[in-house]
Amino acid sequence: MRHICTVSLLLLGFAAKGQTIALPDGEYMDTTSTRHSPCAKAIMTRYYNVAGKYPRSSETLRQAAQAFLARQHRAYQGSGYVTFRFIIDCQARRLPRVQVLQTDAAYQRYHFHPELVSELYGFLKTLTEWRVAKGASGQLVNYYAYLSFKITDGKVVAVIP
Repeated sequence: MRHICTVSLLLLGFAAKGQTIALPDGEYMDTTSTRHSPCAKAIMTRYYNVAGKYPRSSETLRQAAQAFLARQHRAYQGSGYVTFRFIIDCQARRLPRVQVLQTDAAYQRYHFHPELVSELYGFLKTLTEWRVAKGASGQLVNYYAYLSFKITDGKVVAVIP
C-alpha cells in the first residue's frame, strides 16, 4: 500500500509540471483540463474580435521575458519563433491546454531546445493580467490568444502578443 501511495504522489508531482506531447498536427504543453467550469458553455472567439490582447507593451514583455531567461543561467541557440496558442476563459484565466508552434527565421518548421521552450512557457505562466472579454451582445466569452517569442541567437528579441 505504501508503494502505491508513493507512486501516486510521484505521478501527481509530475503532472503538476505539465507535459509536452508531440502529435502529427502539432506539439502541446500542459494538456490538463478542467471540467465543470463556469465558462464551459461560453462562446469561443479570437482575441482580436474582443480586444483580448495582453495589456502590456511588446517591449515590456520582451524585457521581462529576457530577464526571466537570464535568471536561469543557461545559454540557448537558434533563431526563429516560438508561439504559444491557448484559451483565456470568460473569467480571464489562461487554461492549461497550450499548443506550441515553432519555426525558424524563414518560417519553416523547427524545434528549439526543449529547455528553452519550457522556460518560455514558464514565463507565459507568470502573465496573469488577461482581460475578461464580452461578445457583441455583451455576453462573456472565451477566446483564443497567442504569444510569440522572436528568438535570435537564443535571445528573445521581440514578443508579439
